[in-house]
Amino acid sequence: MKLLNLLLIGASFVVSSYSAQAKHIDTSLVGEGARLYSENCGRCHNARPASEYSKKEWSVVMPHMREKAHMTGTEALAVEAFLDSTLTSDVQNDVKDGSLANKPQRSGADLIAAFGCQGCHNINGTGGALGPNLAGVINNKGEAFVLKKLTNPKFNNPASAMPRFPMTNADKKAIADFLSKQ
Repeated sequence: MKLLNLLLIGASFVVSSYSAQAKHIDTSLVGEGARLYSENCGRCHNARPASEYSKKEWSVVMPHMREKAHMTGTEALAVEAFLDSTLTSDVQNDVKDGSLANKPQRSGADLIAAFGCQGCHNINGTGGALGPNLAGVINNKGEAFVLKKLTNPKFNNPASAMPRFPMTNADKKAIADFLSKQ
């Protein structure tokens, strides 16, 4: 029984210190985290959506998965940065209340990098294979489809692993414009 208590205390300490580190995540890690999530998590967990767990649950899962996937601490933090970019209630509330409207407009290429789209999607030979190839997606499915998918990733596939990202309508249009040239 004492051994079990010691293990629980040790696990709590690891989770607490890992969560404390995760609060100071560099947002530039999001793209790398998306790639690592695709290559490590998606490989074994059949592309489950990041929203399957809450932020608190991910803070417990990630230290365990870091060991199982042989990720470095920086890699695990990058994955958590990607998860944070899609899961936090603040991000989702920003989408709902329109407070993203005052953010400076970025190019479609910058947005694709910032949201880590190529962690799961291939564009012109670069990126992951977890999601569909995005080269030619505007020609094949149309801009309206892409805009709707960016707004509600599950509209045509309830099992889609694609998270809902914090984007303005201008962001979505910039991504669609970028993809129309691919």
